[in-house]
Amino acid sequence: MRRSLLVFLVLAGCISSAPPREPNDREWNQLMKEYAWIESLRKAQAVPPATASRKQMIETTLENHRRMEPVYVAFMDKVKEYHDRTRDLRAAGLLAREKVMMGDEYMNLLSRYDKALEFYRAALQLDPGNADIAQRVTLAEGRRYVSMSAFATVKVGMKEDEVRGIVGLPREDWIKQVVQNGRVYSVWIYPKSDGGASAVYFDNGVVYHTNWNAAAAPAAR
Repeated sequence: MRRSLLVFLVLAGCISSAPPREPNDREWNQLMKEYAWIESLRKAQAVPPATASRKQMIETTLENHRRMEPVYVAFMDKVKEYHDRTRDLRAAGLLAREKVMMGDEYMNLLSRYDKALEFYRAALQLDPGNADIAQRVTLAEGRRYVSMSAFATVKVGMKEDEVRGIVGLPREDWIKQVVQNGRVYSVWIYPKSDGGASAVYFDNGVVYHTNWNAAAAPAAR
């Protein structure tokens, strides 16, 4: 009898010490304290000057991520574990917010639209009713490949900002540039859904030529 009572007490202790499987303010408030610290670290990171080139902006962003990675990854693992265990909607919202932030960097800075889509879709799974995230998914899907209708509106004489507003900015490695006789010639390359590519050519930042079929699709080649 005494042994049975001892076993019962041990089992009861194990059960009571198990992490709660319901949303609870104690754990959530602690996570929010840590999140506030993460936010303070973000605000303390280097900010590229307004005149920074795209390359400088990318390098600064990547360096900031490298510095924050150890504490950030550890914190996100905690939030994910708490969410998976409790299904707390507050944690789902936080995870979705962080995925949107990462997606925005891939979308707006790196122009890696496929990668941005991964983050946006993951965020939408966590927060299905979020119209803002759904809009980002649609935008990223539209930017993965250049459309003929959008490309046709790019005209000779347009400046880089105008082209960017119409068909977006290509990835860093899809922009080629050469300087000749004091002039800067560049080409922006855009992938098409058939596997081919289109190109916009600039002379000192002004469009002088466009080519919808700059590279043929694999089947055609």
